Amino acid sequence: MLAEQLVQEFRHAREETNHYGILNFMYFVKAKYIRINLIYSGYVYKSVVENVTDKGLEIEVSQFHETTDRRIVITLEALNRYYIFETVLLAFSGEIVTVRIPEALRFLARRRHPRIRFDDMFLRFIILYSSILDTREEEKAMENRHPHFLQELLKDSPSLKIVYQMFTREIQNITHDFSLHMFENIPESERTPAEKILAETGMAVLIQDTALLKSYIEPISSRKVTNLHSYFQTLKNADGEYEALRKMEEIKKSDSRLFLVSYLMLPISAYGDPIGYIRLETNQFDKYFISLSAAEELVVPASLFSYAITKIRIRNSHFDPGSVQTRIVNLSLTGLLMEMTDETLYHYLQTHRRIKMIIPVKGEEVEVFGEIIRFFEEGAYYYLGVSFFSFRPGDMILLENFIYESLHYQFF
Repeated sequence: MLAEQLVQEFRHAREETNHYGILNFMYFVKAKYIRINLIYSGYVYKSVVENVTDKGLEIEVSQFHETTDRRIVITLEALNRYYIFETVLLAFSGEIVTVRIPEALRFLARRRHPRIRFDDMFLRFIILYSSILDTREEEKAMENRHPHFLQELLKDSPSLKIVYQMFTREIQNITHDFSLHMFENIPESERTPAEKILAETGMAVLIQDTALLKSYIEPISSRKVTNLHSYFQTLKNADGEYEALRKMEEIKKSDSRLFLVSYLMLPISAYGDPIGYIRLETNQFDKYFISLSAAEELVVPASLFSYAITKIRIRNSHFDPGSVQTRIVNLSLTGLLMEMTDETLYHYLQTHRRIKMIIPVKGEEVEVFGEIIRFFEEGAYYYLGVSFFSFRPGDMILLENFIYESLHYQFF
């Protein structure tokens, strides 16, 4: 059983047997609202200590099922240690389980650096640039081709206006006929097949030559760009090949009536989800065809522009001084655990893990860089464990002194 296994793992652990020392620790667990694991009759209940007396602990446990078993094993983490103790079930009423004060606490040190729990400490953060392309070769080519674009994105507060100008300058190398379209202004029922494909896949949609049906229906060998091939396959499976070809021919004729020669739809995303696109067109007066290589080249600045949109949104919501701050659950010299309620941002940070944090310490602001290495959820809250990898000069000493002083306010 789990309880027996845990007891065996702690058999050589250090032990606290002083009754008043144990009582003080239990008062601390109650005051800090530390989560405990109550193991009883093969079940593990997540709970908290509601009250401490000289003889017993009152523990709030939801959906507790009492059996004839009286033995309870409790584990918890506090003061940089793992604790375990065995006790006896005295009573159960409503959602309150009463157990006897343990005669001994066993504990193991968990971390080299102590981690302090806080109830009212907050931070601000912004994402740091990390590779948005598939290979290091692609990333290197992007750095050489768009150095000023990347330099702007590395700032804590990039300018959307400047980034947009850089993006459109790349577009104008192909055509001056382009327009921006946002999905919030296009009801899903009114979206074209190309818009639906872009919204579902996040890939750019290219029609190289509106005079050729194969430009619409033949698959494109690219990881970044597609056409209407998937839509054609869906029609063919539902209505047969003849009807599918007829409908694709109608789309082709509709494009030709607009005097289009070729067009490209580049996705614009926020937090990794398409929110719109930029449409490039060439017409019969241009007599210019947008090639696959040109389309793939433009996907890169489109991705950079989308990254800028997301970074600016995070800056406005979680980094600017007037933004909503993020709660620090616990903090050590090597990392911290933070709590948030933003599900969209939580999932985005799983692929953009490097962040810059501003932590208020003793009237000053500590600037620290970290990488998110742990993710988990509890109810409506999302938790992210961050490992520090760099500090602004002097800030590490400031944080170390703060943690040392905070540790002395904790009591056993």
